[in-house]
Amino acid sequence: MTGLSPADSPYYDAEYETMSRDRLADLQLELLTETVAFAYEHSALTRKTWDAAGITPADVRSLDDFTEKVPFLDKDALRRFRDERKDPYGGVLCRDQSELTAISSTSGTTGDPTLVPEVWGGGFVGRPAIMYRDFWGMGVRPGDHVALFLFTFRGPTYGFVQQLGAIPVLFDYGVDEIERLLRCSLQYRPTALYNFGGSMINATEEIAARAGIDPRDAFSSYHAVVFAGEPLGERARRLADAWGIELFEHSNVGDVTACFECPAHDGMHFWEDMAYVEGIDPLALDHRDAQPVSGDRVRCELVATALSNRVAPLVRFRSDDLVEIDRSPCVCGRTHARIWTIGRKGDEVVVQGASVLPVDVWAAIESVEACRLGLFQVVRPNRESDELRLRVGYQDTPEGRLGSLVEEVADAVRAAVGVEPVIELVANEELLRLGPPHKIPRVTAR
Repeated sequence: MTGLSPADSPYYDAEYETMSRDRLADLQLELLTETVAFAYEHSALTRKTWDAAGITPADVRSLDDFTEKVPFLDKDALRRFRDERKDPYGGVLCRDQSELTAISSTSGTTGDPTLVPEVWGGGFVGRPAIMYRDFWGMGVRPGDHVALFLFTFRGPTYGFVQQLGAIPVLFDYGVDEIERLLRCSLQYRPTALYNFGGSMINATEEIAARAGIDPRDAFSSYHAVVFAGEPLGERARRLADAWGIELFEHSNVGDVTACFECPAHDGMHFWEDMAYVEGIDPLALDHRDAQPVSGDRVRCELVATALSNRVAPLVRFRSDDLVEIDRSPCVCGRTHARIWTIGRKGDEVVVQGASVLPVDVWAAIESVEACRLGLFQVVRPNRESDELRLRVGYQDTPEGRLGSLVEEVADAVRAAVGVEPVIELVANEELLRLGPPHKIPRVTAR
């Protein structure tokens, strides 16, 4: 499969990527009507939830009907259904298990991993979108090499690269593979790299120096390096900039779809023919009082509905993610909305009346040289606490200097958030063992 547009076009599918907002709304209603009918008929959890609310797909005749009448699903509802019915898919699987070609999962950094059943080649309706449009927009073309750092809990991500006519070069996600990445980059000159997060970028500096390889040379062929899973700290960004790397952020949209930055680097596009996305008041109790948040770039909770998934579609999935959404046209020419991730509601800790999210302390911790990898956890037994407890990773520090390191970290955090923290130092290796491994749980109860 090659692009639907000429190779010199910045768009993989120009017609759909740049369609008018009015036409996009009409398409969404058409797809949404099909999705709710399909999910209600085939998803046990969707039918149970809708029956309890006293509605059927016949009650959804407009987008307003959908947002006013349809109840939310959330991850807790899936887990309850899974545990009560002994259904590993939480009641959302709409196909016979014999039809599945793969089972992947979420990473599980915020709780139990959620299984993601897949039917390759037949699980979606509509035109190719996720990753196809994004990587084409980053400059990947037929014949290019694309380096992929893959995780054990995901399916064959390399498939989309092959469908683009490009050649995947595969690596396991781990720092042990970085030297091989650098040498393969010099040999094959890939044009894109996915997924290379902060811990990998930071580790590359030392590994490249030890191997005698200039990172600027090794990365010189790349049009794009994608990072995902968690924010990228300032130190990693500075290294990437020094090496001439153009970074592209990638994130999840409510377990329904994915989003990527475009070359404008002004938010991450999600494809609105793949997902219907709402922004609601994070304090809403349920769909009956969940007023939509009006305006662009207003902090809200993300709610997403799959429009093309015909394997396990989530309908009005309340994500717990705090985001900002902008539906105005992007300077890149794409008309699909953009999103900025802020954090998770469940990650917030309120200390003596002050709200603190992991992103608020990230730069402060990285600014301390021994903690430059930015590995830390907020220890949060409850949302409200009398103290801000942080477990912080460190390296290159003898035991006799740990006391002064605690003070240095505490000073940096206090200056950033105005709260006196309680710091527990642990070796970086200990924190990395908690991850899947591309990220670690940033909030923990103990």
